[in-house]
Amino acid sequence: MEKERISRKDAYSKFLEWREKINKSSVSRSNFYPLFEEAVKMAGEGDPCLQDVVAYYYKSGVDRLLDEDYKKYMNWEILAGANGNEFAIEKLQFFMGYAYDQIVESKEFPKIKYYNKIDEYNYIYIIGQQLCKALVEKLELNEDALSKIKDVHLPYRPEYFRDYRKAIDYVLPSVIEKMSQKKD
Repeated sequence: MEKERISRKDAYSKFLEWREKINKSSVSRSNFYPLFEEAVKMAGEGDPCLQDVVAYYYKSGVDRLLDEDYKKYMNWEILAGANGNEFAIEKLQFFMGYAYDQIVESKEFPKIKYYNKIDEYNYIYIIGQQLCKALVEKLELNEDALSKIKDVHLPYRPEYFRDYRKAIDYVLPSVIEKMSQKKD
């Protein structure tokens, strides 16, 4: 079932609202944890905006309150993109940029453009969401399961980035194939 697109404007607005609430709560453990746990619960129930918010906090962690976890950051951001969050897709654009280039430069792109109603205003969203959906499948990401994984300190390491890059390389041919087929 295709999730509804959440415009960049709406996703960004909700992101700012939640970031402000969580940042204000981070002055004490007793305030931070209940609010962050609520955000994780909502993300685990499939809210693409809260998936992006949770990803944001795992990217760098919160001093003395939440450990940085690069894998959770990437997984939540990819889920948010797969679930239609245009703001999350925009943030992943740097990570997936070369894949966009390969899709646009493929001999299948005229069909991809036509069958997916791609234009200069929506191509980042449409291609990004398809890449994220394929990554969710390849990486076997599940919102509910991810929301229940114990927090650990897992800062960025080049090999983690390479693992996600390899996943993109793996899914890219199937994304091109899927997007170049006529929709029913």
